[in-house]
Amino acid sequence: MLRKMCLFLSCALLIDAQLFFPLKAARQLTERLRAKLSQYRDRTRERNTQMICYDVVGCFSLPHKNSPLQKVPESPAALDTKFLLFTRQNRTEPELLHYADASGSLRSSSFNVFKPLKVLIHGYTSKWNQSGAVQVKDAYLQLYDCNVLLVDWQNGARGPQYTSAAANTELVGRQLGILLLSMVEGGLQPHNIHVIGFSLGAHVAGAASEPLKIKGHLMGRITGLDAASPLFRSNHFREKNKKLDRTDARYVDVLHTDASPFLADGFGLWEPIGHADFFPNGGQQQPGCRDRRSSVLITQLEGGKLTRESACSHIRAFQLFTETISSKLGPPGAAPCQFIAYSCPGGMPAFEKGHCFPQLPKGNLTGETGLFGEDSTGEGIMYFSTRASSPYCGTQLQASVYVAQRTSAIKGVLQIALFYPHHSVTFHIETNTKDFVMSGSRMDAVAVAPFRSLDPLQTPAIHTNLHFFPIQVEEEEENRTAIAPGRLYVDKIVVRDMWGNSWQHSEKELMVSDSSPKRLILRTV
Repeated sequence: MLRKMCLFLSCALLIDAQLFFPLKAARQLTERLRAKLSQYRDRTRERNTQMICYDVVGCFSLPHKNSPLQKVPESPAALDTKFLLFTRQNRTEPELLHYADASGSLRSSSFNVFKPLKVLIHGYTSKWNQSGAVQVKDAYLQLYDCNVLLVDWQNGARGPQYTSAAANTELVGRQLGILLLSMVEGGLQPHNIHVIGFSLGAHVAGAASEPLKIKGHLMGRITGLDAASPLFRSNHFREKNKKLDRTDARYVDVLHTDASPFLADGFGLWEPIGHADFFPNGGQQQPGCRDRRSSVLITQLEGGKLTRESACSHIRAFQLFTETISSKLGPPGAAPCQFIAYSCPGGMPAFEKGHCFPQLPKGNLTGETGLFGEDSTGEGIMYFSTRASSPYCGTQLQASVYVAQRTSAIKGVLQIALFYPHHSVTFHIETNTKDFVMSGSRMDAVAVAPFRSLDPLQTPAIHTNLHFFPIQVEEEEENRTAIAPGRLYVDKIVVRDMWGNSWQHSEKELMVSDSSPKRLILRTV
């Protein structure tokens, strides 16, 4: 409105000036008014925007919103970011590369523009030489003749102030982007760049894409491992160009292991942001972890201590990805275990109920399936299940229970325990009244057996224990009916893997309860 008023006054004064003054004087008056308007715009911009500029990396701005959660990046001197290059010529002693030395250190290093580049970026309160990153670096150099670059932004990622670390991701990303641009201008093909970022490191990777995109280049792939959620959930806190999204590379695959739809929960993003977004075990609390929920804001934003226990599900993202690389180093000729993921038309609720489970009898992936990890494939939102401890990859299974018509409305948990030589697998199926609308209704659950432990030729029969634990439900007066307490009747139980193998037991109106658990045998079909 003010701008329109200023323009209106400018035009009015110009008309008056032309009537009472010579044309030259009128033009001078108009120019003075335009200069005043420009000064007003500059003052308004200064009041609304905080900006700081550094040599080489340029300027960084952040709108003033009177919020202590929003900061500008620290200076490059304070961060002291380092880029450490490893190749097969220097597997253990890194070569230090500089982003601001006109490619001098790059030219004198063992970097080879004709070989692929893997970039590893650590997360909050971490450092470049932790055992996990070193393990991945060593595995890459054993698998491929490639360049491996480890980003050391330990000073910028230090605690306890998470807000400062979150702001520093943009500057570190720009530093990395400038170095990557030097590599591309020196002959490296952009599609040969694969950047892997964990937690805040995923957003460093997103910011690193910007210097390349400005010059018309798009790196080949970015893998975001549980990209950090606090201050990155929406554009209100962090603009699109300051965080990871699907426009930052030709293929952006993202793993979500500690996500939550609630703001105070989850270290990782809930929203899908890539070409492929993988949600293992539903993407929230991971099996084997006992994360304290509703603690993210306290832990990260207020300087609380971050531990491996409180971030167990978050750290699992890096562990799962690492396993997909190390498994490729197994015995020659042995097929490694793979995290086979699949889409689910019913979304996360249908996955958690075990309703979505692919059948791949020929061993080939379909358009609805993909792989998570080093050899990632797939598109859209995808799910898979893992074991609770390392090795996390295994044979994914689905158990289906066909409910007999005799079963009345009841709520509870059905536990199915499978026992076979040296191994056991347990399914838990939560039931409720809508599961028993009609005869033949089916309840499903998923679980994971150790890899290669369950083969129909070696294991034609599986011993099974069934327990049903009822939950007392208060029903409204008008809906009360005569309910057989704690009794579940089933007609058939089937356990299947993804490759078309199945084991089953059929018995009409088999009663299962807590007081009367059933022991039976599932046999191959």
